[in-house]
Amino acid sequence: MKIQTVLTAIAIFALTWGASASASAQRNTLEIKDIPRLPIDTIATDRVDVRVVTFTDGTFRRIPADPADFRSTGVYDARWDTINLFAYRDVELSDLPSVIMLEVADSLGVKFRSPTVGRVLSKYGPRGRRGHNGIDIDVDHGQPIYSAFDGVVRVSRWNSGGFGNLVIIRHPSGLETYYAHLSRRAVVAGEWVAAGSVIGYGGKTGRASGLHLHFEVRYCDQTFDPSHLIDFATGRLKYYSFALQKDFFNIRSRAVEGIEAEVDSLPATNAAADPAATRLPAAADSLAAAARQKKAEEAVYHTIKSGDTLYGLALRNGTTTAAICRLNDITPTTTLRIGRRLRIR
Repeated sequence: MKIQTVLTAIAIFALTWGASASASAQRNTLEIKDIPRLPIDTIATDRVDVRVVTFTDGTFRRIPADPADFRSTGVYDARWDTINLFAYRDVELSDLPSVIMLEVADSLGVKFRSPTVGRVLSKYGPRGRRGHNGIDIDVDHGQPIYSAFDGVVRVSRWNSGGFGNLVIIRHPSGLETYYAHLSRRAVVAGEWVAAGSVIGYGGKTGRASGLHLHFEVRYCDQTFDPSHLIDFATGRLKYYSFALQKDFFNIRSRAVEGIEAEVDSLPATNAAADPAATRLPAAADSLAAAARQKKAEEAVYHTIKSGDTLYGLALRNGTTTAAICRLNDITPTTTLRIGRRLRIR
């Protein structure tokens, strides 16, 4: 840290604290909230595309190495609503295709982390007069809750409809994840978060009879069973490329703003002991297989010649080095031996 940065921080702190000294004369002990939150340093992480910024108050925040890169998908440019739960009111279920192919994470597994790992207390599906649009997972009070994927926080506020402290994150795939009943939120709307960033802490705020995380996955406001994607007993992601069927959606997903209008208090069900709770329906398995077969038939291959590089191959074929690595189970530092056949797309 540069000396000038330290001096600047001290000067700003002195001015800020001095201005409020008369109003807080009764306090003679410096508190954390009195310390100006100024950036100190930027630190590399185990991901080349993510950095950590540290602040004078002892906090830190993850940021993308290229601040403009995460917006390249365009999913953050339209229908961005930081107040209302539903941002896709003009998109009807009938407007969606029968199958939506989604790239939800990279094959190296560094762009995913299960929001929490634990016992599933209540599954996705029917509940009384309305469906249960998510999964309830057992958590302790104050337990860190993590962002499942990279994304941008769209909503971070109290929800009077039953969710309590709620965080909604939109991800590059177009999916949105909901984290409800938090004891405290740790992010604000508009903040970029990396997979695995702490976005809040376990609680039972809103209409919840006990401690748990209510977790939802939505596409264009429509919910589907999160266990199609995540095994919450192990914390593993089931698919990097996911064939999302329209049949998976709950037709009553957007019935009301107060999604959790009824108290979360169903008897506990251990998903880990019920294989069907974390297994895709046979129709989804066959659909995913058909999609993979179609991709294989349309695949593009290249035989390595002298002078070839991953970057050059990606540039010539309209793809990325990360995508080529994922398709061939290699890393950016793998030696490209002449005569080796690589799948490009």
